Amino acid sequence: MKAITLPGVEEYAAAHTTSDPEHLVEVAAETRRLCELPQMMIGPVQARFLQFYLLALQPRAVLEIGTFTGYSSLSMAEVLPQGGHITTCELSEENAAIAQRHIDASPYADRITVRVGPALKTIESLPGPFDFVMLDADQANFSEYLDPLLERLSPNGVIAVDNVLWNGAVIDNCDGDPATDGIHRFNKMVAARPDLVCVLLTIRDGILLIRRAEGRD
Repeated sequence: MKAITLPGVEEYAAAHTTSDPEHLVEVAAETRRLCELPQMMIGPVQARFLQFYLLALQPRAVLEIGTFTGYSSLSMAEVLPQGGHITTCELSEENAAIAQRHIDASPYADRITVRVGPALKTIESLPGPFDFVMLDADQANFSEYLDPLLERLSPNGVIAVDNVLWNGAVIDNCDGDPATDGIHRFNKMVAARPDLVCVLLTIRDGILLIRRAEGRD
């Protein structure tokens, strides 16, 4: 992943962030060893941010789009309140199998359900509501997920969208990549909607937090 901060800033942030527990270290190591694109996995700084945020939000129902190898699901599961549960969607059977193995070996196996298949189809079968949604897959089609996710979002729920800076490519949006175009259109669409409030954070590859505006259904 190309750095989008000053040289050394990412490394400094990581060095001054609480490190991963052993089970997450193992997931990260296997992901780097087996997967062609290990940078799809969130890093420890982003994982700790999500944990802080979920500790404040206290979500009982979490939906994740893009399980990959399970690192982010396991990070979030660690801080869920009593009875909290994560439904995580993964297109790749191979990635889902890696994730399931690490989930089963973790202390949080009863908090995570992996659903394999196209996420938009899976979402149709999920009634919700969800208190927190993490969208971290299918960047070219981000815009197609927004309304289905909002329909299943609890009144005070939050959607977090990863990779919204796309290595900085969204700034000029001229690289011809469908994912770049999809992310750029999604960011503009969310910012322009008066029924939503959003903030784009420059953590790692960018996280967009979205909630309903007050007084809106």
